[in-house]
Amino acid sequence: MRQASSARARASVRLVLVGLVTAGLLVPAVALAQTRSSDEVERELSETQREGEQLGSRLDDVRDRLAAEVEELAQIGVRLEEARAQLIAAEGQVDLAEAALVEAEERREEAREEHEAAVVLLDRTEVQLAQAERRLAAQLVESFKYGSAGAQRGAMMIEVLRRAEDPNSFAVAMKQLRTVIDEQDATVTEVFELREERSELADDAARARGRANQAAADAEETLRVVEALREEAEELAASIAADEARQRELIAGLEQTESQLAGTLRQVSARESELRSELRDARAAEAAARAASGGGGADGGPPLEGMVCPVQGAVAGRDFINDWGFPRSGGRRHLGNDIFASRGTPVIAVHDGTVIRWNPPSAPTALGGITVTYVTSDGSEWYNAHLDTIASGVVPGATVSRGQVIGTVGNTGNARTTPPHLHLGRRYGGSPVNPWPTVAPVCR
Repeated sequence: MRQASSARARASVRLVLVGLVTAGLLVPAVALAQTRSSDEVERELSETQREGEQLGSRLDDVRDRLAAEVEELAQIGVRLEEARAQLIAAEGQVDLAEAALVEAEERREEAREEHEAAVVLLDRTEVQLAQAERRLAAQLVESFKYGSAGAQRGAMMIEVLRRAEDPNSFAVAMKQLRTVIDEQDATVTEVFELREERSELADDAARARGRANQAAADAEETLRVVEALREEAEELAASIAADEARQRELIAGLEQTESQLAGTLRQVSARESELRSELRDARAAEAAARAASGGGGADGGPPLEGMVCPVQGAVAGRDFINDWGFPRSGGRRHLGNDIFASRGTPVIAVHDGTVIRWNPPSAPTALGGITVTYVTSDGSEWYNAHLDTIASGVVPGATVSRGQVIGTVGNTGNARTTPPHLHLGRRYGGSPVNPWPTVAPVCR
């Protein structure tokens, strides 16, 4: 339907051009004709006027159709920009979640191997214990049957005295009795030690099984999140592909009217600006509504009046989402928001504050890499991690102003395998709180 409309528009343009050429050739033809009466000239003039009106009407129709295509092209341009940015953020979340999944699966495998090793040791101890208990049982049988190891020591002493024929045979019997008693004591000690070892190994195996089950549950939950994020990224990619195909189709149709291309581009640019402004206002209203419905309280801390977006040009819902609590490597939960942007994009102080901690490029941490933490007047600590650089003069004890550049976006620390982004954390009252309800309304 849309293709047919574009074809009719192009045909109308060609008709207009043919009409214009015909009108241009009409004057020389009349000039070359023989002299005619005024009535003949008037009739031809009337016909020419009617033809001009028809051509003008067709040209207006073409322009109306072209304006509709320009409007659609502008809307596609905005959707494409939004979808590409959302895809970058979604793919970044997939990378982070996949890293957490790999580690969770490794921990699950380690716990499983640990449990299997504990079971092997437990089985081996069970065998040794069974052998020792059989040996002890045999000794007890012997003691009751022959008066050797296993009987009451007093009774055995009487039996030795009874059987002794002389002092020498008594001494030999006593030595044998000592050997029997020692052997029996050793067996009893071994049985008790093996029983204790079996109990400890059983506890170890149970704990290892618990760790394996927990690691498996963590891996399963992380896999669920990864699959959901992958699906989201795939849907965004499909949406982008469809919009790009439609955009190429529209551009191909517009290129047929090359003489109007400059004006079309200006209209597209102006319309895109209007749509972007409208989109920003809509986003601000939605974010404010979310904050008013409870997002800015216990979950996100109180609002900070006059704060600004922490990453230059970032847009909530496009460059970052409310990823608070998402799974991360080491079995951790995400205590902040990841704002994706190109490497080197300025990172900005959300409000006036004082720098209390940092990890400069010379001393990055394994987790956050290059970091800057400052505290604002409401007592909130704002943690900025994975930076690429830190601005000159931003050191512990220094003051920063609202809107001041404190560093640039990077992927240092444990984010080195993910797209560049700022990890923004907020602590209020000594506890981590979700930055999204307070940051989203100012990033638009």
